Amino acid sequence: MKKYFSLVLLAMISPGYATTVQNLDSVPSAIQHPEGKRIFAEQMMGATPAKGFGELPQGLDENPWIAWVAPNEDPKNLILTGAKPWGKDGKYIGVACFADNPADAEQAKKYANKECPENNNSGRVNKLYLGVFSWQNQQLQPIARSEKPLDQLSAWNKNAEKESDDESIRPLAYYTKLDLAPYRIAPDTLAFGVRGGYSNAYSGGGAFYEVLELYMIKDNKIINVFSDLVYQYEDIAGDWNQDGTRQHDISESKYILKLRSAKTKGFYDLERVNLQDKSSHIFRWSESLQQYVP
Repeated sequence: MKKYFSLVLLAMISPGYATTVQNLDSVPSAIQHPEGKRIFAEQMMGATPAKGFGELPQGLDENPWIAWVAPNEDPKNLILTGAKPWGKDGKYIGVACFADNPADAEQAKKYANKECPENNNSGRVNKLYLGVFSWQNQQLQPIARSEKPLDQLSAWNKNAEKESDDESIRPLAYYTKLDLAPYRIAPDTLAFGVRGGYSNAYSGGGAFYEVLELYMIKDNKIINVFSDLVYQYEDIAGDWNQDGTRQHDISESKYILKLRSAKTKGFYDLERVNLQDKSSHIFRWSESLQQYVP
């Protein structure tokens, strides 16, 4: 059923780049986009992942940080923390990722590779919390936080979930980094991104899907306003060669998110553009849902 899930996803993805290479050694040169090259380097060559969530500012101890951003979580279940500067006035966006128990936390820290990984017991991503704060004069000044851990079902896999009886189809398997590009979704509203993904292993290959989720501050809360696929990479092992190596079918699709000048209910429309064939989808603000919809 995992393969069925992949086929459903691919049916939802616009046409992208595809090629066939003669052996595994030729795969890196066939990958066009940095995301795919990074994934291949980490998964196949053992490259060390970057710290996608950054580090807490110097002087900020983990204990007061997690006590504010995730007050209902046990510190013994902590997997990782991190933060990156955001804008002016000493503002930061920070994260804290928790497992369900100390044993799972220790296991995750061994293999998490600086990401908030899948929870092996529930089949969902571990509990990732977001917080926006100011750090000035060695003082933590809270601004907004996510009331619940991130566990959004992204728009790109909702249809696949509905169409399959496979209970293993689930939300994002892992969160990897903060995306602090200037997503000014309204004249007075700057959103920020969190990236994560889902991976699917095949015999002799695999697939990776990267999703961008946008969040904004409303009052003292952080709310999700957009979720969709921004990159797809698939490597399917093909025919065997006479020398014992194997051909590989490589496909990629990459999307960029553009802010349009047109507005809906005061928020700029978003356009997700496929870099390969230039096809696009428009997302507009829904006042009733308080988020973008296709």
